Amino acid sequence: MYPNRTLNGLHPLRRKNAVRRLILTAIAALLVVTPAWAWHEVGHKATASIAFDQLEPSRQREVITVLTAHPRFAEDFERLMPREIETGDEMQRGRWLLEQASIWPDLVQTLGDDVRRKYNRSRWHYINMLVWLTAADEAALRGKLDHNMETEFTLPMRQSLNLVQALRGNLQIWHSDSATDAEKAVALCWILHLAGDMHQPLHNVALFSGAYFPQGDRGGNSVEVVWGDDTRNLHAVWDGLPTYMESLEPSARTVRSIKEDVVDDAAIDEWLAHHADLARRFVYTDDVKMQLVKKLENSEPPIITLSHEYLVAARSIAKRQVNLAGHRIAALIK
Repeated sequence: MYPNRTLNGLHPLRRKNAVRRLILTAIAALLVVTPAWAWHEVGHKATASIAFDQLEPSRQREVITVLTAHPRFAEDFERLMPREIETGDEMQRGRWLLEQASIWPDLVQTLGDDVRRKYNRSRWHYINMLVWLTAADEAALRGKLDHNMETEFTLPMRQSLNLVQALRGNLQIWHSDSATDAEKAVALCWILHLAGDMHQPLHNVALFSGAYFPQGDRGGNSVEVVWGDDTRNLHAVWDGLPTYMESLEPSARTVRSIKEDVVDDAAIDEWLAHHADLARRFVYTDDVKMQLVKKLENSEPPIITLSHEYLVAARSIAKRQVNLAGHRIAALIK
């Protein structure tokens, strides 16, 4: 299911072009910050569906009623609803609408300039807690980085917020007695999406290296992974994990964790710390770091391979994280 070939297995011309492309990608990644999309569409919709199932039927109806006040409900929801959902029952329509809401913050990135200016918030999708490639990188860079790792939210809502601040800000709107239903509908989309983003480990951290990634690797977007006859970036590998699963049914261990889970404002900081730890232990493993250091020593672009064991562990983590996210979203919007 997860091909794992090296560049040496490619046709020489294809290999040359791949290396050239990846070198250019690596250089460009140091200069440009681009938004990251977590879990892809499948994962985000799965978290929303899990959350929908955990709401009482009366609360499901209340949430969907608010969502229908979304300023772009006609264009981005009703118009895109499949015919079989439109003619289905209330439960089917409600589930589909909440799933659509979970991907709306990504959808607006693909729309016209006016819509993007009004609704797109690219910085809200991530927070860059620190991961170091080597101890020497930490010694050289610690205290010299200028990016937002604050977690407390203060008004107003603004583009420069990070993931945690934006999640807290949108929760304030959702629970506000003075916010309009239209404002709450937009906030609901962001809560669904950002809570999902936060449970993808690479939306919580960036890898820093003085030589490779002095401004961070953009949550794995600047690290290329050999994937079949091509490559994909490390962030995309983790985004796509739920897509390849036959079932997202939670394990017994995950079910026990959900039963013991406490969801409140303080827990958001605990999630951040835990997810950053997951990234340090299971994303940027010792093997991944060793490969990157070796590439750096040989003046090669940051292209790595991932072992079967790595991917097995990653799939297990992704399944657990999607289920935890769905449970926590339901608790946040109750």
